[in-house]
Amino acid sequence: MKKKKLTALLLVVLTLVLALAACGGSSASNDEAKTKDKARTLTDALDRKVVIPATPKKIVAIQNAGELYALDIKPLATTDYYMGIYPDFLKGVENVGGDKPNVEKIASLKPDLIIISDYQKDMLTNLEKIAPVYATKFGVTPDEQLNDIANLVNAKDAEKTYQAKYAKESKKAKATLKDAGIENQKAAVVQFWGKETYIHDPIVFDGLYTGAGFTPTEAAKKNKETKAIATEAVPAYVSDADQLFILTPEGKTTDDVSTLLAGIWKDIPAVKAKHVYLVDNDNWSNYTAPSREYQMQDAIDKITKK
Repeated sequence: MKKKKLTALLLVVLTLVLALAACGGSSASNDEAKTKDKARTLTDALDRKVVIPATPKKIVAIQNAGELYALDIKPLATTDYYMGIYPDFLKGVENVGGDKPNVEKIASLKPDLIIISDYQKDMLTNLEKIAPVYATKFGVTPDEQLNDIANLVNAKDAEKTYQAKYAKESKKAKATLKDAGIENQKAAVVQFWGKETYIHDPIVFDGLYTGAGFTPTEAAKKNKETKAIATEAVPAYVSDADQLFILTPEGKTTDDVSTLLAGIWKDIPAVKAKHVYLVDNDNWSNYTAPSREYQMQDAIDKITKK
């Protein structure tokens, strides 16, 4: 009888062991399935299906480091251009070079995501061997670009936080101008680069207009492209501007700009009123959400002499 009871007990124990083993195997299988579920497939600007981690952690931002800055997500590496614009935020981040990034260095960093723009598709062949490569669309609005990157890196809450902050800053900027007696004014922007003067679609300077509350000049409203114009044509383009912003390298004066302001531009109303401000080319013209924010705050600071 004892032998039969012992045998029965052993059978019960064996059954439990097998059941637990099966459960353990099922759990491991489920964990593996969950891990696979974490990978997402997104369609990029080149109409490519790209499989990426749910939340990329090691990002090489050949493009769109500005959007990552807005989302407070530090990339693993980026380029010279962004290192110059966001030096404090990108402190400690790897520099992979300029227009033609160092592919070997990128590979050595073992990223889990590489971001480029659609105009850089010639880089795909080499970069795809390293990690998933997602191409963003060049030329879309700052809000569209930020939304795309927020979705890419799984940071939609951070996007909402940033947009709420910008809306609050815009309201404060307009109030600051109103307190300074500046309302319903027009502003114009020209870019001085090398020996050329450029004008842009006002949307490039949305931080100045929608953000701070200025209105583009009548000529600027009609312009929908980036193009060079003759220096002699600038006075007519900015003739009705109350405030004039000139983009120069690092926001510094040059002999050429000084000559123009003292010469053929001297009768521009904003120049005569001394409402001319030299502003940093890179920070004003890179057409991102942080650039828009910078334009708004820089304009307010310069106009109110803060």
